[in-house]
Amino acid sequence: MSFYKELQVFSEYLHSIRFLQDFITIDLKFPMNWGLPKSLTAEDKVVPFDSGDQNLKGISFVCAFEESEVTETISRINKVIKLNKDREIKERLFKETIETLKKTFETTDLDTLKSLYFDFEKKENSLDNGSTGGTSLELVEERATQRPKRTRIRKEETDSADQEA
Repeated sequence: MSFYKELQVFSEYLHSIRFLQDFITIDLKFPMNWGLPKSLTAEDKVVPFDSGDQNLKGISFVCAFEESEVTETISRINKVIKLNKDREIKERLFKETIETLKKTFETTDLDTLKSLYFDFEKKENSLDNGSTGGTSLELVEERATQRPKRTRIRKEETDSADQEA
C-alpha cells in the first residue's frame, strides 16, 4: 500500500510526522473524550503533547523506523480510531434508543408495554463476505407468540407447603 493510502485513513487527525534519528513519530490530535486502550498502546511508544486546542488532545505514536514497526504502529493507530468511532456511534445509538423508549412508554398502554422486549440476533461468521460476526440490537414492539408466564412461589406458600408435608 502506498504511503498516501496509509496516511489517508487517519488524515483528519494527523498533525505531523517527524523523523528523530532512527525513530519516526506520528503526531495526531484526537477529541478530548477519546480513550487509548492499554492493550493497543505501550507506555514507551505513546507520548502526549500539547495540541494547542483545549478540545483536542495531542498524542505522539513513536516507533523505530523499520517496516514492521511502522506497519504495526499504523495498525494500532487505525484500531484506536475505529474503537473510539465505534464507541461514539454506540453512545449516539444508545441516546436515540432511550429517547425512542421514552416516547414509546409515554404513548403506549401498559398491556402493550408488558409484551415489549429486546431481541438480540446473533450474526454467524461468514468467510464469504468478510463479516466478523457480532450482535445486533433490535427493538421489537410486540411478540408474535406469547412467552410463557413466569410463576413465582412466595415464601409463605413454600413455608405452608413445608408445614403440610
